[in-house]
Amino acid sequence: MWLTLLALRNRIGILMLSLAMVVLGLTSLQRLPVDLFPQIQVPVAFVGVIYKGAPPLDIEQSVVYPIEKAVSSASNVEHVESFSKQGIGAVQIWFNWGADINVGQMEVMQRITQILNSLPPGILQPFIVKFDVSNIPVSIVSVSSDGLDERALYDLAYNTIAPQIEQIANVAAATVEGGRIRQININLDPALLSARGLSILDVVKSVKASNLILPSGNIKAGNLDYNVFTNNQFRTVEPIQDVIVKVNPQGNPVRVRDVGTVTDSSDIQTNIVHADGARSVFLRVNKQPSANTVEVVDALRAALPKLFGIPEGVKLGISFDQSLYIRQSIHNLIEQALHGSLLAAAVILIFLRNLTSTVIISVAIPLSMLVTFIVLYFTGQTLNVFTLGGLALGIGRLVDDSIVELENIQRHLNTNSSRWISILDAAREVAMPIFASTVTTVVVFLPMFFVVGIARLLLIPLTVTIAIALFTSFLVSRTVTPALCYKFLKPEQEAWQSMPSWFTNLME
Repeated sequence: MWLTLLALRNRIGILMLSLAMVVLGLTSLQRLPVDLFPQIQVPVAFVGVIYKGAPPLDIEQSVVYPIEKAVSSASNVEHVESFSKQGIGAVQIWFNWGADINVGQMEVMQRITQILNSLPPGILQPFIVKFDVSNIPVSIVSVSSDGLDERALYDLAYNTIAPQIEQIANVAAATVEGGRIRQININLDPALLSARGLSILDVVKSVKASNLILPSGNIKAGNLDYNVFTNNQFRTVEPIQDVIVKVNPQGNPVRVRDVGTVTDSSDIQTNIVHADGARSVFLRVNKQPSANTVEVVDALRAALPKLFGIPEGVKLGISFDQSLYIRQSIHNLIEQALHGSLLAAAVILIFLRNLTSTVIISVAIPLSMLVTFIVLYFTGQTLNVFTLGGLALGIGRLVDDSIVELENIQRHLNTNSSRWISILDAAREVAMPIFASTVTTVVVFLPMFFVVGIARLLLIPLTVTIAIALFTSFLVSRTVTPALCYKFLKPEQEAWQSMPSWFTNLME
């Protein structure tokens, strides 16, 4: 009751507040991040270890099992899974839902650091990553050419294209897949090694010792102090062949070319990419977690033709675009929401037979939706299929409170000469029924807050969106609708007489 009285006493203030909500709502709608799903953070961390050349059984016993024991004692760990493959071991740590994955990741890192000395000396440093939906690429850029081989395409994508794509706003990374990675291979002859009393490790140590940069002190020249470095890094293949592996008892050096051959080749290819039937490479483009997927893809499409350093004959294209699904989903939801609004207005017009009443009630739909966008923006939500689905689901319900309010006001106006008293009496009568019906509708979605897992992350934004929209429609029915009725609504008989003849004939 007090809301309606406040609105009637401050009709200009209600108008200004409504206009402010419209402006803020449109601004929030433009700034809301657009994505396919809500922000999902599954409490899972991965620990990976690379142990080149080791069989799966050895990795399981000497690497994976000690890591499992260490991370299992971390707080909020639900269960641990693992697998071992040739040269690779991985441990999956599942935390309890609701646990802080960042804290869990730090604790897992500390536990692994404590057992590093007990792991085999040949392993690489274990890496720890947390599961993140943003790791799903928003786009895949294909790179193909008729004149370049796979190794040249990989070098072009890795050294020229990827750095430029990563400079685009809100792009987190551009990872190159496919192609051949350049590698200098030393093919050793076991018979020649045995004849000279050498092993593979001898050759490896000699090449490593000859391929490095050493600080060699400094040189002072007057007021200047120059740092001196000994640069022994190989720039071509030929010097590698001349590396001395051993000096035999006769004083003759044994070089790399004496026990094998050095070739400028590529690493073993583990994946192959085809574009239009020809081998090529592609780049997986990932966005920042809070970025707008549609904006990132649009910026990527605009930047591709402007990339520099691309040789003639190289074709760049987008073979996967996540924004297409988002645009289609949002377009369908907006279309359904628009159809629902128009149908609701049409039904109201048919039953009320009053254009003024229809316009007053129809104000509740856009105003409630815009206020919902404001709340979504300031609570850090995104515009996705679930939040838009919540709006589409509640559109038909947004006008119910205003219909009840206006119908009761209309009834009192038909029997009472005082507009002020009629509106206040009508608002007093329906205040509790309107509030009870709104709460009853919202309570239906209350069990969603007790759901756990990914379903909770998906359905909570839908529930919050519906609740905000319905409570906003209740406030609109208690403030904006009475204020508009006081200004524009007429008694039913008077309003019917002022209608155009074509409308009255159509309604009759």
